[in-house]
Amino acid sequence: MGHTVQEAINRQLTHYPYHIGQIVFLGKLIQKKNWKSLSIPKGSSEEYNRVKFSKPKRKQHFTDDL
Repeated sequence: MGHTVQEAINRQLTHYPYHIGQIVFLGKLIQKKNWKSLSIPKGSSEEYNRVKFSKPKRKQHFTDDL
């Protein structure tokens, strides 16, 4: 028995992130100490929050600075 179209789409949408994770993992292995985190690096949350929340609040779309 095959998949419905919705099941096939859902399967692919969960399959792609798996491969993206593999690519990121390989990048980390290859770069070792030169690896730059794709998000907030471990142990840097306090610093990130201090800088982030020290700025005044504003109503702006996140792409406005690009």
